[in-house]
Amino acid sequence: MKTRSPSNSKDLKVLNRILVRNIIRKMGPIARYELAKEADLTPPTVTVIVNELIEEGIVKEVGYGESSGGRRPVMLELNSKAAYIFAVRLQRGEVVTAIFDIGGNILNHHKRALDTSVAEDVVEAIGSSYDWLIENTGIDKVNVLGCGLASPGLINIHRGLIEHSSNLKWDKIPLGAMLSKRLYGIPVHVENISNAAAFAEKEYGCGRGYHDFIYLNLSVGVGAGIIIGGKIYGGAKGYAGEIGHMVLISDGGPECGCGRHGCLESLCGVKAIIEQAKKELPDQVLEKYGLNKNKLEMSDLLYPPVLERKEVQKIIKETGRWMGIAVANLVSIFNPQLIILGGELPKAGQQVVEAVIEEMNKRILKEFIGTVRVVRSSLKEEPSLMGAYALALDALFSIEKWDI
Repeated sequence: MKTRSPSNSKDLKVLNRILVRNIIRKMGPIARYELAKEADLTPPTVTVIVNELIEEGIVKEVGYGESSGGRRPVMLELNSKAAYIFAVRLQRGEVVTAIFDIGGNILNHHKRALDTSVAEDVVEAIGSSYDWLIENTGIDKVNVLGCGLASPGLINIHRGLIEHSSNLKWDKIPLGAMLSKRLYGIPVHVENISNAAAFAEKEYGCGRGYHDFIYLNLSVGVGAGIIIGGKIYGGAKGYAGEIGHMVLISDGGPECGCGRHGCLESLCGVKAIIEQAKKELPDQVLEKYGLNKNKLEMSDLLYPPVLERKEVQKIIKETGRWMGIAVANLVSIFNPQLIILGGELPKAGQQVVEAVIEEMNKRILKEFIGTVRVVRSSLKEEPSLMGAYALALDALFSIEKWDI
């Protein structure tokens, strides 16, 4: 790991401190000599930085490692209780919040259904959830040093601005500033929901060890988080990945939330799947399982007896076929090593993956076949929520000192 070229000795000290702290975070438990080698710093420099971090409570000693001929080295590890992150996953009709420690452990979480049409109401709901989590987790809110928020839509991450979200029906909403004010001034990092999920997969999930992959969020909305060279690819303005509005039916097709017709999201989004299920499933079948056609949800379709119905299997396969077309286009454009399927739809099982692969292989050049893996997300926690946490954590670790 290398630092950028510093402009003066003060910059050098700051960058070295950030570097050492990040190496301990990602590689701990680690010995001082290993840390010096990884950071390309002298042992005395590392010792000074480590002693400061221990004194500040950010790093702790955690016993002894294996000896390589001399004394057993003292191992260093991040103190996971040194600070906390508030993470938020926003989606139409729902918000999920959680408190993480900086070791990646969820201390408490809260899920709430709500009307997301008015941004001010959403901010207040998130703030109330934050207050509830703090009270019920028993931590001091002065130690919550950042917030990460994953939201659908086109997002200016530098300003925390929701430029447009057809999912939420929002335009020009300064969500980062609004939420930071409600959260007593802590910094808020806002990111697109699919980008956040892709980042989580890179750090903790199927994407670990891959430099070029795409995460597909198949949920209320349909989007892609694109990782190129190990980093989120946002394009010229940060809007890349809005594949839900890739038009697959040029004339006609179902209406999409964006107002156009024939978009991928109008064919593969949760709303489209539910509407198709209402048409295909006989009323007596719904009644048999105690389901209300007017209140049908994706979780109802994933209930095993319902999921095994031929009507539902047909819908799943057809949806997978449309996704396979989209994936084939992405493979041809980006040549990724890996495609990760996340969101509600992949919970239907391996048949979703198989349908995507089958259609993808029909539509890509033969040279691409076998060069890309297609898998379902294996993260236990919601990838977008984990990504919101991880992005806020990265931002926290990019500053010299914490105010704790």
